[in-house]
Amino acid sequence: MRKSLVLAVFAAALCACAEAPVRYAPTRLPAQLPTARLPKLLLEDVVDQAKGGEFFNRGIQWPNSGQGSDVLQWGGLVSDAISLELQRLGWPTTESRSSAGARLQVTVERARDDMDNSVGFSMQHSTKLVIGVVLKNADGRAVWNAELKGSGKGAGVSARESWNQALNDAIARLGPMLANEHPWELLDGKAPASGSAEAPAAADAPPPSDIDTLPPAGPVHPRTYAVVVGVEHYRAKIPNADYAVNDARLAAEYFKRVLGVPEANVALLTDDQATKGDFEKYFERWLPNRVQAGDTVYVYYSGHGAPNPAKGDAYLVPYDGDPTYIDSTGFSVKRLLGDLSKLPAKQVYVAMDSCFSGAGGRSVIAQGARPLVSVVPTEVPANVTVLSASAGDQISNSYQAKGHGLFTYFLLKGLEEKNGDLHAAFEYLKPEVERTARGEYNSEQDPQWREGP
Repeated sequence: MRKSLVLAVFAAALCACAEAPVRYAPTRLPAQLPTARLPKLLLEDVVDQAKGGEFFNRGIQWPNSGQGSDVLQWGGLVSDAISLELQRLGWPTTESRSSAGARLQVTVERARDDMDNSVGFSMQHSTKLVIGVVLKNADGRAVWNAELKGSGKGAGVSARESWNQALNDAIARLGPMLANEHPWELLDGKAPASGSAEAPAAADAPPPSDIDTLPPAGPVHPRTYAVVVGVEHYRAKIPNADYAVNDARLAAEYFKRVLGVPEANVALLTDDQATKGDFEKYFERWLPNRVQAGDTVYVYYSGHGAPNPAKGDAYLVPYDGDPTYIDSTGFSVKRLLGDLSKLPAKQVYVAMDSCFSGAGGRSVIAQGARPLVSVVPTEVPANVTVLSASAGDQISNSYQAKGHGLFTYFLLKGLEEKNGDLHAAFEYLKPEVERTARGEYNSEQDPQWREGP
């Protein structure tokens, strides 16, 4: 009788798992990789050696035979998870073997569930997942390998919770391994250069912050769009805009999860993918080709601003911008707002974590020019609202303790706390930014909310 009961509970567990498959749902930002140096990667078909997995109950082993007892199709699950993580890491992929500069072999080596139902009918699950990854050059020669190990625990008839934990635990290890070991440098037969400029060492990574834990995803709003830009490193020899890329990547996640912007409606541009030509493409082609009457648009920019000392105009500085020739290499705020005003959108929100005084922080100026240029405020069109990190004669600070721009940190924190209400988020962030700037940096930083008439 006891054995029949155990088998019945075990069978119920298998059925419950089959009805509710696990999925990869990342909760933190991925590691930063030097995307400009990464070749197109072909993800080979995932090999599933686990065949659903092994199940142990009080010393009795039930290997998953695949004959009506399949719990999870690990090949498809892991293939989807790895593909999503490569996308988040910014590693370009291809399905064409001829155009691939590298290949990734993935094998599900083990999936094991140690079940214990010795206490009544409460099934206790302890799962372990091992995924092998091998990076190969275009010809198939292996240059690097690693194991992604994950574990999870859960209680109840279904093992879904514990399998979810194990899968998410394993896949989340891929980015840090790649960022620390730089295996792409082995593709040409050379040893990896630790701490190279293309791949910052782990010590240079931004410190962890509370907002780096992503909020739960809310409802999706199909009629929303976002262009998110972060420029931290510039082609010209100008100072870095600290944390700008991390700011942009995190802002894109918050726009999707808190504001409900669909993944396909978000354009994320960072560093060398945020040239002046990219600005023109996405603000003057991509948005106009998609936005329709009644839609809502969000624009976010994190990076340097610059003034034109002769005219007092404010400019965003693209990756290939040069403050000495800002009128021809920059993208003026006036032009940006003019482009956005032509959209048939119901409302456009522009958040800029930059400044334009030329006095430091997130602003730069032509060599030899005097800082604190008097920037003429750009008129805001009727359907546009601008959230600026500071007033025109101030600088925008980085929040070193949090690894973000000061304005961005409180903007994203406010978005989550105020359930996506931008005005409420601004009312929250303004006093917080002002207080922190005075207390931490002995400077004045007064965020601005400006609406069109």
